[in-house]
Amino acid sequence: MARGVIKTGFSLQYHARVASGAYDWTDLAAVYAFGAAGGLADHLGSFTAQTGVTQAGTTHYHFWNGCKINALTISAEGSGMPLVFDADIWARYPKYSTSKTITGLQGVTVGADPTDITTAVCSWNQTSQINLGGGGLVDWHPQRWSLAVDNHLDLVEGNITGADTLNYAIPYAMSEGERDIIFEATLASENETYSNAKIAGTAVTSLTVDIDDETITLANGEFEVGELGPRKQGLMEETVKIRFKSLTIA
Repeated sequence: MARGVIKTGFSLQYHARVASGAYDWTDLAAVYAFGAAGGLADHLGSFTAQTGVTQAGTTHYHFWNGCKINALTISAEGSGMPLVFDADIWARYPKYSTSKTITGLQGVTVGADPTDITTAVCSWNQTSQINLGGGGLVDWHPQRWSLAVDNHLDLVEGNITGADTLNYAIPYAMSEGERDIIFEATLASENETYSNAKIAGTAVTSLTVDIDDETITLANGEFEVGELGPRKQGLMEETVKIRFKSLTIA
């Protein structure tokens, strides 16, 4: 029976927490979705992920080998609300076990589970800033926003010899494609600043959002025009979508 190369992975939604000791939200989200703690890198690192459930006193583990983050979205649904991280994670091979010892493709014993981080959940409570057309950073006030980074991974097919000397029909690599960085925000349309900027094709020189004690700076952006907001009596909402070329964290 022909089945082709194994393609597997999982979705992860989580809340990051305020930095504690050696822990920081960038450890997973930035390092493995952007490429580095300080922002973008050409190539992504890989990791092995452990998931599991305990049933009738027995813990059932799944170990996901060779994981890379295909796409990550960070979003806030309102002022003071928790930041939500949604990751699309691809893996080369899953392994089921009731112990921490992995056999087969890998031959390794996984260490003890880390101590839970108990600091506060990261929330959106800082002011964002935007720089239109090189005019300098100014405060702006999105009601909600999302930052999506899509690495457009591509599975490179091939067979691999495992630690057990058997052959596995799994991807031998996951190559990064052309990265998309999209920031989308909804804000009260108190004037025509952003509508006019979209129509005029004004460049978005930079935009900042803060997570915990780090600032994400997006640069070299342009509006995705789409439809302009509806005109009506009373306060309007306007959605802006901006495609950026650069992302740094400091």
